[in-house]
Amino acid sequence: MNNYVITIGRQVGSGGSVLGRSLAEHFGFNYIDKDLVKKAAKELNSPEEDLAPLDEKETLANRLLLQTGGYPRAYMSDDWKTFTGEDLFKTESKIIRQSAERASCVVVGRCGFHLFRGYERHISLFLYSDEEQRIRRLSKHLGMADEKALKMMRKLDKERARYVHTYTGSAWQDPTNYDLTIDTAKLDDEQLLELAIHYICNRFPELEK
Repeated sequence: MNNYVITIGRQVGSGGSVLGRSLAEHFGFNYIDKDLVKKAAKELNSPEEDLAPLDEKETLANRLLLQTGGYPRAYMSDDWKTFTGEDLFKTESKIIRQSAERASCVVVGRCGFHLFRGYERHISLFLYSDEEQRIRRLSKHLGMADEKALKMMRKLDKERARYVHTYTGSAWQDPTNYDLTIDTAKLDDEQLLELAIHYICNRFPELEK
C-alpha cells in the first residue's frame, strides 16, 4: 500500500474533527470519521441508530448482554441479533483499512494509531487541551451550556479511554502511542492546521505543495 494515512486521537472538545477535515481538504485526502457508523450499519445489516451508541465506546452492559442472553449467538436470527461494541470496532477497522488501501486518508479516532502502527506512511497525532478551553469550544460549536458541556466532555473522555484500552491494550493518552501530541489551548484552528501541515510535510516532503 502506497497511500498516506494521518490518524488523529483527541480529547473531546480539543478540535480533532476540525483539524481532520482541514488536513483532508489541504492534502486532498479522504476524511473518515462519523460516516463510519453508516457504512458499518450497512455492512452489518443493522439500523444505524442501534450502532451509534456503541461508536468509540465499550461498556460492561453491552458485553453482558450477549453473555447472559437466552440464546447462543450462533443460533440467533438476523431479526434478533444484537451487536456489541466489539462487532462495531472490527467492522469499522476493516472499513478503515480498506479505505486506506484505496486512497490516502485522514482518520479521526477509532484507534487509528493502533490500526496503522508500523506502517511507513502513517503519522499519528493526539490533541489535548485544558477543560476551560474545551468547554469554550464545545459551547461555541454545539451551543451547549458550560455545565452540560463539562459533564458530556468528562463522560466521553472516560468512554474513549476505556474503548482504546479494550481494543489496543494501551492507555489512550500515553504520548508514546503518537508521533506528535499538541496542546490546542495555545493555538487557534488556523495555527493548529499550520503546525500539523508543517510537521507532516517535514516527515513526507513529497506532500508539500
